[in-house]
Amino acid sequence: MKQFYLTKYIPIFIFILVCFCGNKLKAQQVPLLDQYYINPTVYNPAAAGANNLFNAYMLRNQKFADFDGGQVTHVFTADAALKEAKYGLGFSLVNDNVGIFDNTQALASYSYRLEIATDHFLRFGLSAGISDFRVNMKDLRANPDDPYLINTDFKNTELMANMGLYYTYKNVVVGLTIPQLLNNSVSESNDGSESSYNLVRHAMLSGGYEFKIPRIKDLSVTPYLMMRYADSSPVQFDVNVIAKLADKGWFAVNYRDDFSVGLNVGVNVLKNFVIGYSYDIGIQKTGRYSSNNHEFLIGYRLKSKKKREPERILDNDVSTLKSLLAEKYKKIDRLRQELEQMEKEEKMSDEDRDGVPDEKDDCPGTPPFYIVDENGCPVDSDQDGVVDSEDYCPEIPGIAANNGCPEQKEERIEMEERLENIYFAFGKYELTEYSRRKLVTVIKMMVENNSYILKMHGHTDDIGSDDSNIELAYKRLTTVKNYLILNGVPDNRIIIIPHGESNPVVANTDNQSRANNRRVTFEIYDYQ
Repeated sequence: MKQFYLTKYIPIFIFILVCFCGNKLKAQQVPLLDQYYINPTVYNPAAAGANNLFNAYMLRNQKFADFDGGQVTHVFTADAALKEAKYGLGFSLVNDNVGIFDNTQALASYSYRLEIATDHFLRFGLSAGISDFRVNMKDLRANPDDPYLINTDFKNTELMANMGLYYTYKNVVVGLTIPQLLNNSVSESNDGSESSYNLVRHAMLSGGYEFKIPRIKDLSVTPYLMMRYADSSPVQFDVNVIAKLADKGWFAVNYRDDFSVGLNVGVNVLKNFVIGYSYDIGIQKTGRYSSNNHEFLIGYRLKSKKKREPERILDNDVSTLKSLLAEKYKKIDRLRQELEQMEKEEKMSDEDRDGVPDEKDDCPGTPPFYIVDENGCPVDSDQDGVVDSEDYCPEIPGIAANNGCPEQKEERIEMEERLENIYFAFGKYELTEYSRRKLVTVIKMMVENNSYILKMHGHTDDIGSDDSNIELAYKRLTTVKNYLILNGVPDNRIIIIPHGESNPVVANTDNQSRANNRRVTFEIYDYQ
């Protein structure tokens, strides 16, 4: 056994012996990165353009910082969406350095989006480029008498390709990536000894679901899983939980199977920039050596401006012309139907709003609160010349001077218990629960005194026309009257008088004064 005197790269030297003693090496060569859920294009070419933005990211990942020759990975990616994210283009440059080993990759990527159902999108992606792998033996201090380890630098450049799928549905995202698709094998001979390495084909499956937190505005939590597999290696997985605050940043907790646990924090700054930092703590037996694992990320995102392109119709595009012409005809037919309907409604208009169309109304201009017959004329049930809507005694013939009631002596009764007014909301005529409780006193008094006649006066504020306010006062009176009848007060002992805005209790100067005027008042009479 030869004696070697090494002062650096001790953990890597065993690997060198295996590599250069004629054995075939199957190395992973796909670096383990932390913030791939922020920039999925770092692994998956199908994610290029998926968010319909221009994205550019720079990343530095450092592992095994306490080892001489620890792993350092630098990544630059850029991608952009075309045609509203139907297509995507991207570029990536990766340098992965582990001691005397250096691997640089440059790849261009293309993606295509297919809508497989409503809101279900599947993207296909492919990236291709070159991989330059080097072993720099000059950085290794070895026995100067060993001819094998002196000046035996190794370098090779190979074509490489990655393939990916990227599925999205609302808050769901799933990705499948096959890095190093070509599974290249590279050999090097030196004095009869042959060494080789493979760019081993991998399979990487990832996915996550974003849960919105309804109680906290703009907050969401996303569990995100990544699984990796390579030939002759066990399945390795990451579990991440990411909390995002829209337009502000994110915080994540990470677990990498049998390797590390970590924290990740990121912020959005200066509108379009993002900055992220990840720190891992090793959980292996060599944890004290592998605990200082850092990853820094800086990114730039820019939303593309939509360009409105004028519609262009080629002269020979007959099908397009026919389609446009059919749409125009449909619009014309729809407008014609709307016009006919408007003309029909105009013919059936009811100017006096008594429920009888003008063309059938023998008495146009009837006040809107009048009770009318099928010809639109006011009803006079007792045939005394006073229409029912103004007749205080609509079923008993009377005289106009006495408002349609028989001539008799009218005596107003002063009540020991005051009858409270009923008030209404603006433009409304519905009773509130509080108003119904007020009416209990009126109902009790009218039921216990069969000779009493109740006069109700309806009032409004000054907003609106005179006719509309008379009508509104009539509706309020009718609502109160119907409630009294429902509770046992006979119909023929109730008289309603709509005043509209003509008798305000106070001047209509503000909201409070107008509210005081929207009322129904009560008077009790006895007739001899």
